[in-house]
Amino acid sequence: MNFNQYKNSYTQTIEESLRISGKEHDFFTQAKANFLKTIITRDLSAIKNPTLVDIGCGHGLIHKHLQDKAIQITGVEVADEVLELARQANPQVSYYAYDGKTLPFSSQQFDIAIAICVMHHVQPAQWQDFLVEMKRTLKKNGIAVIFEHNPYNPLTRYIVANNILDKDAVLLSSIKLKKLFRGAGFHRVYSRNILFTPFANKFFRWLDAKLGYIPFGAQYYTVGINT
Repeated sequence: MNFNQYKNSYTQTIEESLRISGKEHDFFTQAKANFLKTIITRDLSAIKNPTLVDIGCGHGLIHKHLQDKAIQITGVEVADEVLELARQANPQVSYYAYDGKTLPFSSQQFDIAIAICVMHHVQPAQWQDFLVEMKRTLKKNGIAVIFEHNPYNPLTRYIVANNILDKDAVLLSSIKLKKLFRGAGFHRVYSRNILFTPFANKFFRWLDAKLGYIPFGAQYYTVGINT
């Protein structure tokens, strides 16, 4: 998928595919940011200003939702024309282009590495290499977090099937992703299912957190530690 051709219509295209959910794209982006902040607060509390690399960052839409955590954010993206729009929206973030295989960073540079709904655009034969390269950039005890669509959720499958941006998508389950994490050398690997409901009030967000062990959320995240 060449995301450069959708650089000016990305959000509109996403919104059209999400219409059935009754929520705008930013609702889901902010929800993932909140989960990330919880992970960072819990597992990186000893680090004053953690460094984060967002692999496949696109327009950097999540970055505005992470600013209150004093995180030093770096974004990297294959669609190089999209990066100028990300820079305009988030001037405090450093953005770099890369070839989709080798990240343009030294080893053990970041405290946390994330990829949000990116791996389903990577060729399955390259999934393991993607995680190995992600791990290379992490410091000792650094954290990798991957957010992905849940292939067991019928609404998710419908949305993906009707989104032109996902025409090359190959969805992978949390079970598969955990196996890949361990194969890449990560430890203390776990997954959590998220976004069971599209409602923002406190009760439903509390309920969403309580249902994390049930494999039917719209999305999930998998975490691994670089020990």
